[in-house]
Amino acid sequence: MDMDTRYVRAEDFVFRTINHEAILVPIKDNVGDMGCIYSLNEVGAFVWEQLDGRKTIGDVKNLVVEAFDRVPVSVDRDLQELVEQLSSIDAVREADGVP
Repeated sequence: MDMDTRYVRAEDFVFRTINHEAILVPIKDNVGDMGCIYSLNEVGAFVWEQLDGRKTIGDVKNLVVEAFDRVPVSVDRDLQELVEQLSSIDAVREADGVP
C-alpha cells in the first residue's frame, strides 16, 4: 500500500456509534440496508473517521500509532487489510487529486 495515497469515505454509508459499538450502514435509495451492517472495532472506527481525503495513509498510520500506542509494523498490515475491506464494499475510494 502506498503511504501517500489518500482515501475518502463514500457518501452512501452512514457511520454511527450505538451503545459503544461503531457501525457502518450502506444507504440505498435513501434507506439503510439493514441486511448489510458492518461493525468496526475502536481502531477501525478511528481510522474511518480519519479517511477524509486530505490525510494520507501514512498520516493515518501515524495517528493510529500515537492514539493507540501500537507497533508501526502491525499498524501497516492492519491498516492495509482494513482499507482493502472497506474498498471491497465500496465504503471508501481513493481521493481524486491533491487537496
